[in-house]
Amino acid sequence: MILETIPEVNRLTASEKLILVSELWDDIAAHPPEVPVSREQIAELDRRMENYRRDPSQVTTWEAIQQRILGRTLDSE
Repeated sequence: MILETIPEVNRLTASEKLILVSELWDDIAAHPPEVPVSREQIAELDRRMENYRRDPSQVTTWEAIQQRILGRTLDSE
């Protein structure tokens, strides 16, 4: 396990760990060909794309999702 080979990670604060996760994610995203994708994942993505092509109105935009999440957060305070 990675944590066993890099014990310094265990000494990070929660905030530092979140920053590390973000930086790792950004590094992975910068190299998409290196990310393994299973046949099942490809099939699911193909299925979703086909659904979108048939009826784009059924898709929720990222902006709408953010608004719904932020609205719930603001309403609950």
